[in-house]
Amino acid sequence: MTQTQAGNLFDTAATALEELGQLVRSRSAELDVPGAAVGVYWQDREHHLTAGVTSVDAPAPVTPDTLFMIGSTTKTVTATALLALVDRGTLELDTAVVDLMPGLAMADASVTASLTLRHLLTHTGGFEGDVDDDELWGPTALADSVATFDSLPQHSRPGAAFSYSNAGLRLAGRLLEVVTGTSYEQAVRDLVLSPLGMTQSHYLPWEVWSRPHAVGHVVEEKGPAVAHTWGMGRSAAPEGGLVSSIRDQLTYARFHLDGTCAGTPPVGDATRRAMQVAQREAAPPFDAVGLPWLLVDTHGVRAITHGGNIAGVQLSSLLLLPQHGFALTTLTNSAPGRQLGAEVTDWCLENLLGLDADPALVPFPGAADALADYAGRYDSGTWGLDLAVEEGGLVATFTFNATPQADQAVLPPPQALGLCGPDEVLRIVAPGEVFGRFERDATGQVVRLLCQGRALHRVR
Repeated sequence: MTQTQAGNLFDTAATALEELGQLVRSRSAELDVPGAAVGVYWQDREHHLTAGVTSVDAPAPVTPDTLFMIGSTTKTVTATALLALVDRGTLELDTAVVDLMPGLAMADASVTASLTLRHLLTHTGGFEGDVDDDELWGPTALADSVATFDSLPQHSRPGAAFSYSNAGLRLAGRLLEVVTGTSYEQAVRDLVLSPLGMTQSHYLPWEVWSRPHAVGHVVEEKGPAVAHTWGMGRSAAPEGGLVSSIRDQLTYARFHLDGTCAGTPPVGDATRRAMQVAQREAAPPFDAVGLPWLLVDTHGVRAITHGGNIAGVQLSSLLLLPQHGFALTTLTNSAPGRQLGAEVTDWCLENLLGLDADPALVPFPGAADALADYAGRYDSGTWGLDLAVEEGGLVATFTFNATPQADQAVLPPPQALGLCGPDEVLRIVAPGEVFGRFERDATGQVVRLLCQGRALHRVR
């Protein structure tokens, strides 16, 4: 490459990143996202873009060092720590968990005997995955929570079906405590955070409060307002508790992208790559699950991804494209951050990498005649949805099951759906995307709906 060509390439990259920065700032304001941080690894360089403030009550500018709650992307960190022990020969993926945790008891004794770490990391344990949480922060919080798992309903046998499971990763985090003889948080620090040089990543609130950090917001009619809650307790740390900056998230992303590591790598290259290989088909919006990375086919490529949502007030996303040497993370402090993250991702794939957008999905001809086959009630355990035929389409209405006083506001609003292929349902309202996929039994009856990452069983 000549000096002139290098200069032109730099100018083009600088222009693209300036446009991305403008997008982040303008869309954050339009979507009522008080603060956002975007980290991009592209063309062998890290780039940091920020917008807005950490809190509308006590405004401080968001910087690349601002800490955000990353939510469920923490699951991949928990898995990295456990697979570090697999690499060392301390654990095996297919050993029964109860062999290492003799006190473990699930609702079904046969499940207790057969449940493995692989089941937990691939969301195929089959037991209820959406568990109640408290905001207790004592050192036994995780152990105390897992001790109640004998009351979790068993929906399918281990390994039979994918259904996104917070409870499964919580149990995996408790296994990490038992095997290492230390707290979950310390084990992750020793096995993952310290070797990678992630000095801006923490679990405990009192570690975060003394550092620059974002607080969560709810969006009210008059605009964003601070949500005066941490959003979770210590027992949920393995499935969603890490608080981190875009600098540290890019450090983490680069390790999983190409093995870059400041110290001794937590896992070897073979294990790192194996984490990104499909273990089985997943439920929409995911196409497959690794260990436990979520795999999504988008813009003509398979993306390695995960995201997080803390009580609807802090939302994040992380995406890796190893084939392009590209990584992207978006951290936000209000619910519309989900849309911001999706828009930033699409923009980057199309404008930085030159990938074509996915074709628009449309209902297929004659779909209206088949809608009655799908109408009914579908149950995930903690929540469910009703599908009703209305005006030539389906409308999905979400509700919690057991607790009438539960806050329905955290559930998605009613959604207009239509069939875009045999047994595949499309979300008609924006954004247009595959909402779910139906499964039938041997007689041809619709018995299950895979959506929102869960397997929902038809109950009527």
